[in-house]
Amino acid sequence: MAIIVDKEQKKKDIAVACTDLLLDKGLKNLRISDIAITAGIGKGTVYDYFANKEAVVFEIIRNLMIEHQHELSERSDKNTSCRQKVFYLFDFYLCEYKDYTKHLEVYKEYLDATIASKNPAMYAFNQECIDFIQQILSTIIDEGVNNGELNPVANDLVEAMIATERGFMLQGWTMNKCYKQNFKNYINSLFDLIETKP
Repeated sequence: MAIIVDKEQKKKDIAVACTDLLLDKGLKNLRISDIAITAGIGKGTVYDYFANKEAVVFEIIRNLMIEHQHELSERSDKNTSCRQKVFYLFDFYLCEYKDYTKHLEVYKEYLDATIASKNPAMYAFNQECIDFIQQILSTIIDEGVNNGELNPVANDLVEAMIATERGFMLQGWTMNKCYKQNFKNYINSLFDLIETKP
């Protein structure tokens, strides 16, 4: 009797097994042979699930984003303000509640590869990541508007918040400076303007 393999679960399992490998080696030094060894499968089996190492990286990053979303949910309850939820969401950059230093290094390499290669698959995946974050942020802001915590104009600021975070991140990398406090000040100032006053 043939063994039935859940291909989507197997892809996820390979990605989960290789997360630390990616964080330790980085995107540039990641090899299919390393992925196979770490996941306990043959090189050919890696190609049964992924077209190339970038596809493995996409799956790892998807899993990391989902993990981050779960952590956001675990940290938040009905008493957590929208402002605090936004800080939890952007903790990937701020690293105040968890150390994402290795994740940021991989993300920096990923952006560098995307810009250098002009690979349409990488552009598409980058859009997928932005859409994922935007959906979470939109939900947070919608909840705040619906419960009277935020003014309705807050809905118009979702894309700007994401672009500002990315902008501070990229500016920091290109100028070798840290703009985390600047971004925190921006979020606090923004929420001072959009929060309803009792």
